[in-house]
Amino acid sequence: MLTTIDNITIIICVIGVFLISNAMGKESKDMESYYHANKSLPWSLAVGTIAASWYGGNGTIGTVGYATTMGLAAFFIWSIGAHLVRFPLALWVAPRISVKVNSTMTELLDRFYGRIASLLGAIVLIVSCLSISEIGATGYVGVAAWGANKFVAAAVIIVISILLTCVGGLMGVAITDMIFFFFMIMSVAMVFPKVFFDMGGFAGVESILNATDPSLMTPLGGITTGKAIMLILICINVYKDPAFYQRFTASNGPKTGKRAMLTCFSIWMSMDVCLMFTAIVIRAMDPALTIQPEVAYITLVLSGLPGVLRGLFIFGMMGAIISTVDTYYLIGGEIVANDIINPFRKTPLSDRQSIFISRVACVIFGIIGLSVAFRFALIYDAMIFVTSLSMSVLFVPVLMAIMYEGKKTNAAGLASMFVGGGAWILFSRYPVSIAALGGAVDASLVALPLSLIAFLIGNRFGKELHHGYQAAGGTGIGETVDISVIDPDEYKREIKVEWFGVDGALCLLYAGLASIYTFGILNRVDWIIGWMAPLIAATMTTLIFGRYLFEVFSFHKSLKNSNKSVKK
Repeated sequence: MLTTIDNITIIICVIGVFLISNAMGKESKDMESYYHANKSLPWSLAVGTIAASWYGGNGTIGTVGYATTMGLAAFFIWSIGAHLVRFPLALWVAPRISVKVNSTMTELLDRFYGRIASLLGAIVLIVSCLSISEIGATGYVGVAAWGANKFVAAAVIIVISILLTCVGGLMGVAITDMIFFFFMIMSVAMVFPKVFFDMGGFAGVESILNATDPSLMTPLGGITTGKAIMLILICINVYKDPAFYQRFTASNGPKTGKRAMLTCFSIWMSMDVCLMFTAIVIRAMDPALTIQPEVAYITLVLSGLPGVLRGLFIFGMMGAIISTVDTYYLIGGEIVANDIINPFRKTPLSDRQSIFISRVACVIFGIIGLSVAFRFALIYDAMIFVTSLSMSVLFVPVLMAIMYEGKKTNAAGLASMFVGGGAWILFSRYPVSIAALGGAVDASLVALPLSLIAFLIGNRFGKELHHGYQAAGGTGIGETVDISVIDPDEYKREIKVEWFGVDGALCLLYAGLASIYTFGILNRVDWIIGWMAPLIAATMTTLIFGRYLFEVFSFHKSLKNSNKSVKK
C-alpha cells in the first residue's frame, strides 16, 4: 500500500504532466498539428512515444500475468517472435507509410477498396481503440497500490487519459509519452534485480517449479502449439495497428520512424526479460496462482521499495497505461470525426468541429471501455479478443494495400473483410478443435486464411479504384502524397535500408542481445538476466531521454537567439 509521501509524489508528477500537455495543446490550432504533430517528431521523441504506446498495461502488467502461465516460452515465442516479425514493418513498411500516406489506415481502405470498406474498417478500428485491456490493467494497479475498487481506479485513469488527449493533441501525447516512457522503463529496471535475486535466481525458481510444473522452465514447454501460433499472429497484428501508422506519419522523415522502431526492439526485449522473469518468480511464490498475477506483481514490487520510489513506480506503471490509452483515444477520435462523420456531410468539418467531435468520442470510448474491461480473466485475454477480431477483418486488405503493387479491386477488399469478419463470428461461437494444436484454436486462425482466399477470388472481379499511390482521389477521406511528383532517386534513398550504416547497426544490436539473453537463459547465468537486461534497458532509455532533453534545450536556445536577432 502507498503512503502519504508516495501519493504526494504521484500528484506532483501528474500535475507536471498536465502542465506540459496544456502547453503543447496551445500549439495545436488545426487538425494537422492536433492529430499528426505537424510531422515533426524527432528520433528521440519517436522512440519514446512508440515504446510507451506499445508498452502499456498489456506490455507490462499484462505480460507478467500471461507469463505466469507460459514460463520461459513467453520469452522464446512471445518476445523473440514478436520482434522478429516486426522487423519488416520497421525496415520496409514504415518508410513507405511516412512517404506515401499522411492520414489514418482508413484512408488506405478508401483509396483501394472504397467508402464501404473504409467505414467497416473504421468501426473495427474503433473497437481496438477502446483500450479494454489497458483499462483492466489500471484496475489491478489500483487494487494493489491503494486497495481501491478496480472500477473506481480505472475510471480515474480514464479521466486523466481523456484530459491529456483532449488538451494536448498528438504532440502533447508524444511528449508526455516520453516522460512516461522514461519512468516506466526505469522503474521496472530498478526493481527487477532485487525481485530476481531475493528468490535465489535460477536455482531458487527451479527448485520450486520443478516440483510443480517443470515445463515452465523449458523454452517451449509452457504453451500449446495453437496458443503459440496465436501469439505470433498477435505480433503480426502491428502491421494493421493504427498507432504505429500515426507515429510513422508524424515522424520528421522516413528514416526517423524506421530507426526509432529498430531502437525500440532492443529496449522491448530487455524489458521483456525483466517482466517475464518477474512473472516466473511470482509463479514460484504462488504455484497455484491463488492471487491475481497482475495484483501480485504490483504488491511484490511495492513491498521492496522505499517511500517516494514507490510513488514513482506507480506513476511509471500508470503512465505506461495512460500513454497507451490516450494514444488510441486520439486515433479513435480522429477516425470518428474524419472517417465516419465527415464523409457523410455535404460540407467538410472545420478543424474546430473535428477536434470537438474527437474529444466527445474520447469520453464515449472511456465509458464503453470501463463497462467491459473486467469481463476477462486476464488482461491478455481481453487483448487477444480484440486483436483476433481486428486481424480477421483488416489484416489481409491492409497489408495488401501497402505491400502489394499489383492490381487490387474494391471487390477483393470487401470480400476479404466480410469473409474474415463472418468467419471470426462463426468460429468464435463454434470453435474448431485441433488436437495437434492443443485443442480449441482461436477463431482468427481459421478466419485469416479464409480472408486471404476471399481476397484472391474477389480480385478477379470488381473495379480497380487506384493503382499504387500516383493518382490521388477517392472519396476525399484523409490525405495522400502524390509520389509521382517526388524525385524517384530521392524516394529510393529515403526508403533504402542502410545495412552497413545505422539500420544495420541497430539490427546487429538486437541480434547480439537476443543471443546473449538466450545463452543466459539456457545456461542459467544469473548475472545476464538479473543485472545485464535491466541495465541495458535503463542505459538505453537514459541516453534517449538525455538526447531528447538536449534537442529541446538546443531548440529553445536557437529560438531565443532568433528572437534577439529579430528585435535587433
